[in-house]
Amino acid sequence: MRSVRVKLSAAFIFIAVLQTVLTATFASYQARLTFRQYVERAGQERGAGARVGHGAPTVPPPQGVTPPQGVTPPQGTIRRPFGPREILFSSRIRDAIWAGTLVAASVGVLLALWLTSRIVKPVVELTGAARAATQGLPLPLVTVAGNDELAELSKAFNRMAVRLAEEDSQRRRLFAGIAHELRTPLSVIQGTLEGILDRVVDPTPERIAALHSQAVLLKRLITDLRDLSLAQAGQLQLNRRTIDISGVVRETLEALAPLADERTVELRLEPSRSLSTIAADADRMRQVVQNLVENALRHTPPGGEVRVRLRDGNGDGVHLQVADTGSGIRPEDLPHIFEHFYRADESRARSSGGTGMGLAIVKSLVEAHGGHVSVESSPGAGSTFTVTLPRHTQEES
Repeated sequence: MRSVRVKLSAAFIFIAVLQTVLTATFASYQARLTFRQYVERAGQERGAGARVGHGAPTVPPPQGVTPPQGVTPPQGTIRRPFGPREILFSSRIRDAIWAGTLVAASVGVLLALWLTSRIVKPVVELTGAARAATQGLPLPLVTVAGNDELAELSKAFNRMAVRLAEEDSQRRRLFAGIAHELRTPLSVIQGTLEGILDRVVDPTPERIAALHSQAVLLKRLITDLRDLSLAQAGQLQLNRRTIDISGVVRETLEALAPLADERTVELRLEPSRSLSTIAADADRMRQVVQNLVENALRHTPPGGEVRVRLRDGNGDGVHLQVADTGSGIRPEDLPHIFEHFYRADESRARSSGGTGMGLAIVKSLVEAHGGHVSVESSPGAGSTFTVTLPRHTQEES
């Protein structure tokens, strides 16, 4: 199969050669015809001068000489064939024209090769980059030159390469996080059971309760992974119906009240008197509220406060805010807190039993409902998470 470079080069060269050859042929024909007419006109003028000046009679054309087609010599005109000088001059004109044609064709061929190289170079780079991807190598960035369609294609390819690199890095971190999170509770369960089997430790109620808590953590981790993968793939089934978000939030906070009391943190709800209804999955909304409140309780010291506010937004939906008086989030951690297994405080998150996926699940569930989530925080000033959910419309009924 011929390459694009060969095809373009052949096309350009053919056009350049054809154009110069046709131009040279036409120019040679016109030059010869013009020169013949000039010679004949000169003969006519000399014949006319001889008749006027000397009263010479009309002299017929020499024997064997015929006038060119379409040209009828006037009466009394002397026609002359090309002499040696005229033939030499005509041949030199013809040679000069064809020499110029050869030079023009050579320049055209060189320009065709140069233009072909310029046009095909981005395609060659894109092909090499795509071939690297098929071999499992990271996608390299290609050179962007100019503002034409090929440049736009190169820019789009570079954006795709950056996006794929980010997704690959995120996937690697996800797998590493999954392995790390599974290994810790499994190691605890395995070590405790081996000690019981070897009769090194006694199966006391406390140890059995510890094993149960590790099993619960494993189950929650697996459930979170399943929900997260389904939500990000757009395959999470949502039982959307018109719900009262205030009732859902109130029920969730009542279930989390014992956890707040255990941590001696005040948990307060600030509902709104008039709140629009939303179309959402009530169970998934409970999961969103639970994850946000548990995250706030986890990072709020004893004696602190966690406030949950519900407000009607100015045309952009219903706002659910979870604010705490905890340690806050560092500016460098803010862009990453919704990523899988990201922990701004590794030791404290692990000791509190978090899986590191609560906020990632919140983001995925909220976006699955057509909303969005944001955070405002600064070290030492606490954090405020804001979930915006679209209002219920008649079309959704």
